Parts: sequence; structure tokens; C-alpha cells
Amino acid sequence: MALEALDGGLLTTVQDLGRYGYERYGVPVAGAMDPFALRAANLLVGNPPDAAALEITLVGPTLRATEPVLIAVTGADLALRVNGRDLPSWMAVYVRQGWRIEFGGRRVGCRAYLAVAGGIGVPPVLGSRSTCLSGGFGGCEGRALRAGDVLPIGQVSFHLPSLAGRSFPAGLLPPYSDAPEVHVVLGPQD
Repeated sequence: MALEALDGGLLTTVQDLGRYGYERYGVPVAGAMDPFALRAANLLVGNPPDAAALEITLVGPTLRATEPVLIAVTGADLALRVNGRDLPSWMAVYVRQGWRIEFGGRRVGCRAYLAVAGGIGVPPVLGSRSTCLSGGFGGCEGRALRAGDVLPIGQVSFHLPSLAGRSFPAGLLPPYSDAPEVHVVLGPQD
């Protein structure tokens, strides 16, 4: 199974929860900027929480399913569209072979996560599939997704449509906002 990129979007990379233990060698952790959203997307499609997914920044890619897949998009609302139909985020969606996965534009937030049942199956580098743009490794050859890339997907042991429609409880969604309220605790050096 695979997803084919017809357009890579502004900055779409493969990310998981990062690679730890190599900072002393100058290797950054990398990984998802919003680990909660990554974990939630993976949960919705039946993956382990640390499975690799796509991190999408502001403008989403256009993808085509080469075989049936189960996806979930969480994080920022970038107006998910599957086979020409607008669909909500934070829900597992069954995508048939040949259908397109697109994004209509940013509504709120900055980074969205597209998880696919089985996880993005790029080879791990130093124990992680995360893209390290500054080092040029991990993910898709250490770079952002671009047109023509084909992302392999791991195998699943369940019937994909069985999880379609599964959604994350609205009361547990983080409050993504263009005007967030940040609480500050002053310390002794204030």
C-alpha cells in the first residue's frame, strides 16, 4: 500500500515522536511539533502512538491512494477534502483506491497530522522515521514531500472500514486558536 504525492504542499514532512539519545552528537530530536495531535491521529487509525505520519504546515499536499487506506487528520484545521467531499478532522476516514486527499486551505492552526493505518513505512534512521531537514536525513530522503514521491505504508491486521467514522471526543480537543492565551508564572529573575 502507498500514498502518491501529486503536490507536496508548502512543507509536508514525515514525522514520528522523534529520535532521542543522539543530541550529544549534534543530532536534533526532530519529531512532531504537536505530539498530542500526532498521537491522536495514530490512535484513530489503530496505529501505535509513535507511528510515523505526515506533518503538514499551513498548506496541505494533494495525495492519491494507490490502494484503499484508512486516514485521520488532526491538529490544525486545513479543510480536509477526500474525493472532492469536505470531511471533518479528528475522524478516521476510509479512502478508496484512486481517491484524492486534498486540503482546501487553512482555517485555524498551523500544523496538521495525517496518519494512515499501518504508518508511513519509510526506513528508520537512528531509531526514528522523522525528517531532519537541517541534517538531510530521515523521512523522504531528508527533505519535504514533493510531487512524484510515493510513501510506503505498513501492513495492518484489521479490516480498514471497521475503524472508519471513529472520532476523537470534542471535549478533549486542544483549543487551537489564532489568538492563544498563554499563562506565565514569574520567577525570581522577572
